[in-house]
This record gives sequence, C-alpha cells and structure tokens, in this order.
Amino acid sequence: MREEGEAEMPIDSLTSRARKRGSAVIEFALVSVVFLAFVFGIMDFCRAVYAYEFVTYAARSGTRWAMVRGNQCSLANPATWCEPASGAATGATAADVQTYVQSLNLPGIAPSLITVTTTWPATGSGCTSSSGVNSPGCPVDVMVQYPYDSSIPFIHITTITLTAESQMVISQ
Repeated sequence: MREEGEAEMPIDSLTSRARKRGSAVIEFALVSVVFLAFVFGIMDFCRAVYAYEFVTYAARSGTRWAMVRGNQCSLANPATWCEPASGAATGATAADVQTYVQSLNLPGIAPSLITVTTTWPATGSGCTSSSGVNSPGCPVDVMVQYPYDSSIPFIHITTITLTAESQMVISQ
C-alpha cells in the first residue's frame, strides 16, 4: 500500500534504473580489461629493462674479468686469483669468461640461457702479432646475449634477444 504523499513509481523508471546498473557493470568490465593490460604491460616493460641492464652489466663484468687475466698475468702477479678456471698460463679463455658471466646469478635471470662470445681482436696500438692476441695492449671483446620472453597473460609476444657488447684493453 502506498502512504499518503508518496508518489507511485512508474514501471518504466524501474527498468531504466536496472538497465543503467547493468550498463555500469559492462563498462567496468571493459575498462578493467584495458587497465589491467596497461598495468601488465608496464610490469613486463620493467622486467625487460631489468634483463637488459643485467646483460650490459654482464658484458662489462666479463670484459673486466678477462682484461686482468691476459697471458702475462701470472708473470706480473704470482697471486692465485690471476689464474683462470682452466689453470692455463696463457690467460683467460672464452670458456672461462662464459663460466664467470654465468656465475653472476642475478634474480630472475636464468644463467643457462646466457650466451657469451669472447674474442681477442688483434688490433690496437699495443697489440702486435708477435705479442699474441691475449697479451697486454690488445683488446678483449665480450658480447652477451639473453633471450627475453614476455609474461603478459593471454598475449604472446615473440622472444626478444637482448644483446650487449663491451671491449677493453688487456692490462696484464
């Protein structure tokens, strides 16, 4: 029963209110999908920047490690740190540099997926063919590659290979 002074609610306004409520739910669903895709995209981009920063750090670190372990290192420094993992007196090898870079172990980076290419180009002012390519004055070049996979749900982005290269002159 209706009380005195209370207007009767027309049936059309009740269905109109229900429609508005239903359209708000649909709008929320559409906006939340776009918003969550944006948030996941930002998070994935941050992960990619982190992985790239690790790749550049690994290249610099590997180059620094190799530059102090040239073929004259054991003659200049009798310390045991000078000998690479292989124990060779000829200085660090490409395998030694790869082992060192993979041992850096930063969180979120799979060491087994890291590819390290180390070369000793026979160029530079202090590098001669008689001194050898792993001797003081010659450069050492380390290139690190890491495959980055996106983790955005329901969207498959192809694997991106992150690459960084560093070159330094061998000091010992």
